[in-house]
Amino acid sequence: MEAMVEQFIKKHALIQEGATIVIGVSGGPDSMALLRFLHHNRHLWHIKIIACSIDHQLRGEEAKADLLYVQEYCIQHAIEFVGRRIDVSRIQKEERLSVEAAARKGRYKIFDEIMRACQADYLALAHHGDDQVETMLMRQVRGSFGVAKAGIPLTRDFACGQIIRPFLNVTKAQLISYCKEAGIEPRMDSSNSSEDFTRNRFRKYILPFLKKENPLVHVRFQEDSENIRNDALYLDELAKEHLQSVLVKKFDGCVSISIRRLIDTPTPLQRRIIYLILNYLYNHAKIDADYHSIHIGDLLRWLREAKSSGEWRFPKDLFVKRSYDLCHFYFGKTVNKIEMNQRMPILIPGMTPTEIGNILAEIRYAYPSQALEPNEYICDLDQLEGAIFNRFRRQGDRLRPLGMNGTKKVKDLFIDHKINHMNRDRWPLVVDENDTIMWIPFLRRADIYKATSKTTRFLKLTIEANAFGRIYS
Repeated sequence: MEAMVEQFIKKHALIQEGATIVIGVSGGPDSMALLRFLHHNRHLWHIKIIACSIDHQLRGEEAKADLLYVQEYCIQHAIEFVGRRIDVSRIQKEERLSVEAAARKGRYKIFDEIMRACQADYLALAHHGDDQVETMLMRQVRGSFGVAKAGIPLTRDFACGQIIRPFLNVTKAQLISYCKEAGIEPRMDSSNSSEDFTRNRFRKYILPFLKKENPLVHVRFQEDSENIRNDALYLDELAKEHLQSVLVKKFDGCVSISIRRLIDTPTPLQRRIIYLILNYLYNHAKIDADYHSIHIGDLLRWLREAKSSGEWRFPKDLFVKRSYDLCHFYFGKTVNKIEMNQRMPILIPGMTPTEIGNILAEIRYAYPSQALEPNEYICDLDQLEGAIFNRFRRQGDRLRPLGMNGTKKVKDLFIDHKINHMNRDRWPLVVDENDTIMWIPFLRRADIYKATSKTTRFLKLTIEANAFGRIYS
């Protein structure tokens, strides 16, 4: 077994020479095998090892005895040892977590503290190939999404270094045999046989069947895990890039996106864009939420429907509201203020949807030979500083009309053109970086950024009116 693990470590460059490694040791066969393996092979990499054992205070005297067992083993083999106790019940009550989640949170907090205190390079954990199979199956069954479907990561950044799992290519049976050959009599956690835990049911009923079909199923699953993770990370990076073109606004735990731009992106990226948004919002609100691929899939199907408005709800009171092309993600029900303050960037060049039609933006190098139509606007592109935006009207909005002295209320322009009150709140206003109104499509152009004989680059905007916009065009 040692040769297999050494090859696995070498293949994935898990351990650098001269590293300091903290080892999480419970006293069970998995972690005792890891402790023995790294101690026995410490001269291969010239590493320093520190054993860390944690009593979660959930199994009374049995858990105390586990910690003392690890401590005694370390004394006998001259291994540096650190022991800690955590009150999982208190964490569970204060943070309203399950027992498993509270134990994990407390355990990793201790690991973090010890790694930083020792300036360790790695935290080595004894998850093995059977654990990987169980985890991937459980996550598949519960509908996990993206990189989570890859199961247990081989490595990940943690504290001042990395978590590593050198045993993901071997089985529980191999670790038990390894302990026996080394004369180690590990402790046995009585809770591992309880069918109250989902993992134990998978271990008892599903894993034996898979091993019977293929004794090397753990190897196949580990290969799949690495491939799924690599693919997912690559797609996640693409999704981050596409998110910028979909995003309309992000502030104070609220995200607004363009539905049309989202739907125009490739389907795998659509799912990941929604995942990125959810991850940002729940982390911003400091809420642990359980959302899966089924939630994301249902939301995307809803957004693809030909609806102008509606509301969706995610766990922990996260709301999603659609209003024509805009989709808002927010906590609570105060979206009206959010909608009124949105500014959607206008793509240059490109097409940007609005309530009355699509705005087509193009760069030209000559002024149009024909007079502009009411649905067209042109300006000196080089006079602009920054992006331009489409937004709804706000109280007190004023425009400096082209060819007129002074300013005029936007409200009065709507009245002059007989735009009814309800439709005024849906009408797009094109504004610059400073929120100065440049153009109200079909109604009035502003006396700003005017093209002159010295202009060399022109920005032309053309709105292609939809059914609503054609009523006023």
